[in-house]
Amino acid sequence: MPSHFGFATVKMELGHASERIRTGPGLRCLHVIPSISFAEGGPSLAIGPLCAALNRIGGIRVEIATTVPSGEALSGDGNLIGRGIPVHRFARAFRGKLKYSPDLTRWLRVHAADYDMIHIHTLWSLVSSSAGRAAFRAGVPYIVRPAGMMSPYSWSRGRLKKAVYWRWSDRRMISRAAAWHATSAGEADELRRLHLPPAVHTIPLGIDPQAWTTPPDPMALRRLCGPDVADLPILLFLSRIHPKKGVADFLLPALARLNIPAFLAIAGGADGSPRYLAEIEATMARLKLKHRVALLGSIAPANRWGLFDGAAGFVLPSHQENFGLVVVEAMARGCPVIVSDRVQSCDHVLAANAGFVVPLDVDAVTVALTQLLAQPDRRAPLGEAGRRYVAEHLSWDRVGTDVAAMYSIILSTIHPNPPRIHHS
Repeated sequence: MPSHFGFATVKMELGHASERIRTGPGLRCLHVIPSISFAEGGPSLAIGPLCAALNRIGGIRVEIATTVPSGEALSGDGNLIGRGIPVHRFARAFRGKLKYSPDLTRWLRVHAADYDMIHIHTLWSLVSSSAGRAAFRAGVPYIVRPAGMMSPYSWSRGRLKKAVYWRWSDRRMISRAAAWHATSAGEADELRRLHLPPAVHTIPLGIDPQAWTTPPDPMALRRLCGPDVADLPILLFLSRIHPKKGVADFLLPALARLNIPAFLAIAGGADGSPRYLAEIEATMARLKLKHRVALLGSIAPANRWGLFDGAAGFVLPSHQENFGLVVVEAMARGCPVIVSDRVQSCDHVLAANAGFVVPLDVDAVTVALTQLLAQPDRRAPLGEAGRRYVAEHLSWDRVGTDVAAMYSIILSTIHPNPPRIHHS
């Protein structure tokens, strides 16, 4: 087998790595993520369904390690209850955005060797760095899913701090990894341009089965929008309220230029960016959109499906999304989508013919909105095409099978008789 999986280097340095892998009936895998919070979007929404799908495969047992804010309960999580996933939760040492737990770091040092594989989610985090170091020292192969953190947009945010951290920690940690886990072709290209040892495996995220099992509620969104919506068609933005999402600089100006009456619902938490929410409100006032936009705030995950049901279209004109899970959630629910070409799940939108992919430009967004609103008979076929595509290609069981295959490939490079995974 080729040695470019990165772990070949680790084996030579550690000497004992191949002997450490158990040859029992199955594989034990630890997923490490800095936090599980729905306000933080895709990685948190994906971790539970991914691990549940892996646990449904014979021969794999998956657990999660994460942090919680100091003072928060250390047991239970709404995304994982009922999924049968053991979760190791550790209190953070600091308030604010720094998600660091000395207890988790110590626990990883002791228990990394209990696992056959460690799957690390996101970068630029002391949690991720600690997990990589602990895995390396224990001789355990590990995979890094950067979750968009290697994109040019991410690098542009706090560039100096990231350059220092990259040189001090993450570059070495990644170079020792067994593999990258990219979730889109665009992200895979970003990772290959780094010219680091790990091979790149491209496996998309999946869709929670609730997308199909939750009963439709076409009036849910209209009820939330209030009386100003009247009988206007509703455009839906559902994501974190963050500058990279393009609300103030692209979506609101495009809405103001529309010649077709329409209403915009903006749903999502402020994600620690209250100044950006204030910027959105100021832009609404400047463009005289106060009575054409509803700020719905954070929406409980279980309630998001009904929002898609009542929307004429879902719009996400982001500066960057490494996947954009909410886009394929909208598709799964039969809602046409309009996304920028910086949203890397746009490949799926095009493959499904489920909506519009546009350049990051106000005029282009305006044209796409106009086309969608001016052709109401076109919306149902676009929505149905998206629904069929997601059901066929992006179920969590299919994604889990592909991730398990990635584990098998990696383990086969370091052990002649790796733990057996029963692929369907």
